[in-house]
Amino acid sequence: MKPSTQQIKNTISLLRKKLRDIRSMEQDSEGFQEALSILSDRRTTYRSISGLRTRQGRAIALLAIDYMNGACESRTLLRFK
Repeated sequence: MKPSTQQIKNTISLLRKKLRDIRSMEQDSEGFQEALSILSDRRTTYRSISGLRTRQGRAIALLAIDYMNGACESRTLLRFK
């Protein structure tokens, strides 16, 4: 099931906190920054993900798109390390 507006807002808040905690790890940081952008823009397609430099960054962004499409839960996205 696709997330509600409130669920998206909660996930954005948790992603921002996670991003502050991992800021020093660039490969994770890139993906979580893109995930925030995906959720904020409510994107549901994979089109923009190919521009990310790291494989891990792309994987995190893919999870964000999957979350927006209801294919995974927010905890899956937030657990990514």
